[in-house]
Amino acid sequence: MEQICQFFLSGEHKHYHSAHYIQRNYQDWFGTKYSDFSAFRMVRRIPEACFRGAIHEELTPRREPCKYFHTYVHHYGYAGNGENREGQKTARNIPLLLKAIQNNPGHVKNYMQTTKEFDLAGDWKKAEEYCQKGRAVCRKFGDTFSEGWLQAYLSGLLCKKSEKGEAILEIESMLKAEHPKELISLVLYQQLVHLCANGDEPEKAVWYGRRFEELLDYMEENPCLWVQQGYGEFCEDYIKAPDHLYGLRMDCSASGLKLKDQNTALFFLKRLPWEQGDILCRYYPQFERWKENYASSFWEIFSKLWSHEYICSDTAGSQAARLQKSREADNSLKDGRPVSVYLLFQKALYLMENDKPTEGKELFSHCLGHPDSYDTYLRQLFLKEAIGHQINMSLLAKQMDLAAWDRCTDKVIQELPYTLNSRIQACELHLGKEYPLYSLCLKKYRLEQKLFKGFPLWEELIQTLEDYCLCIMEFYKGLYREEMFEGKNISCLPKECRFAATVLEALEKLEQMQMPEAVRLLSDAIHVKTDMWGVVTELFRQAARRMDDPALQAGDEFLNLAGQMKETLYTLLDAGQTAQASQILKQVLPLIPEELELIWIGQELIRRRKL
Repeated sequence: MEQICQFFLSGEHKHYHSAHYIQRNYQDWFGTKYSDFSAFRMVRRIPEACFRGAIHEELTPRREPCKYFHTYVHHYGYAGNGENREGQKTARNIPLLLKAIQNNPGHVKNYMQTTKEFDLAGDWKKAEEYCQKGRAVCRKFGDTFSEGWLQAYLSGLLCKKSEKGEAILEIESMLKAEHPKELISLVLYQQLVHLCANGDEPEKAVWYGRRFEELLDYMEENPCLWVQQGYGEFCEDYIKAPDHLYGLRMDCSASGLKLKDQNTALFFLKRLPWEQGDILCRYYPQFERWKENYASSFWEIFSKLWSHEYICSDTAGSQAARLQKSREADNSLKDGRPVSVYLLFQKALYLMENDKPTEGKELFSHCLGHPDSYDTYLRQLFLKEAIGHQINMSLLAKQMDLAAWDRCTDKVIQELPYTLNSRIQACELHLGKEYPLYSLCLKKYRLEQKLFKGFPLWEELIQTLEDYCLCIMEFYKGLYREEMFEGKNISCLPKECRFAATVLEALEKLEQMQMPEAVRLLSDAIHVKTDMWGVVTELFRQAARRMDDPALQAGDEFLNLAGQMKETLYTLLDAGQTAQASQILKQVLPLIPEELELIWIGQELIRRRKL
């Protein structure tokens, strides 16, 4: 509040008739979610000054000149019980506002607030109706200031329509016929780019994106316009919010790629904040999809991006300022300024795949230790490519705790083709020298992949399952004291550890041909770790082929397990999980091919697939 105090103490207030300050509306009590609103709350006292409005009362008259403070007033009125609280406020506010409109149909603020309340209630048709009524009032009284807010808000409502073509035409009509102020035009351009890019009109998306950038440059060269034209949430911060500004540039880049227009794609990509990994990381998955769908264009465009090894933020600044930043970027590495780890990573891959493996691997290793390499998705990309190119991943392991590493390896190896299983093994052996527990994580998921995707036959299946369980036990013995693996303490261990201990005991019984006991133990194991149903049933299927009558040999325990599997199938059917049920049925049916219930379940699955 120091700025406001100084405003009065210095006598500066004598030169102004009114003032705005920033009201920061918090959506939670932690202060992490909020929106800013330029609130007109201060006016020189004159006889006609008063508050008007049924809710969110507003001072009137608004007299110039007006002072705009950058200081914040913290408002927690929207924090609390989330949607329930919002619903209660909306139900209370709408009747009050409708009555106020009936009593004073010329007060535009009530139309604006009614529009907002109906929007919050999910009644977009009514919200649009009152937005249009408010615009008519603005035109009648020449209130271009409030009309700008209504134009911007209406564009957002139009975007929610199912018929996107109509929304595009209506927003285009506003731009052509009504000539909104520059700030409002920026909002409309943002909406049009989003609609056109997602409505398969890439040419229009690019055209409006170019108009947006030209107008943004003009606003940056005339910063007073941000203050003069901002109203409510539609202000400079709204235009430059990362989702709005960089979302538009990503949409335009994607449209350029669709059009096979590399220059356009590059133009907008250069305007992303490449040095801000915390913002850029949200676009990594989209970049990877581009790489898959537009391979040749992707590499050509990104090679131009990394040619400077540094792209300056383009959130603000005129074209001249951007050109100056670009020139300064040539020596960025020498100056020790930040680089985009994602661009460096792509350059490393390009070098490795184009006859420069040594240089590429050195750059890749640099990326693994880069300070901006903490994004989860980026780490998964690193691990995937490190396995594929056989690169030491110790630097990556060094940055991650064991739990994060375990999640990362699980996700990556699930997505890798089985043909890379041997490469995973080579990486785990190398990693084991420095990070043995991290190496065991890799080994665990590699063996799991082999069990699920490798289709091992009897001897290999038994050996792989045993190695898998021994790996799990070794991993947890590296974490827990020895007494945790004795007696009742075992029940306190994680479920995959209990699964491994039980399966190892079952395999021992199986080797001794104690089938009933082996079946019982395996039944216990798969109830602990249900995702191993497929592996265990495959074990029984192969065992059945080695025995004349597996059900007879295994006794009641085998039949009990078959019964439990049928119960699982019924549960999956009830939940509509037909794909999982089909997979289990394929493994169970060969064991007891004449079981009528299983035959019926198979017929039911066929019927549902035809629906």
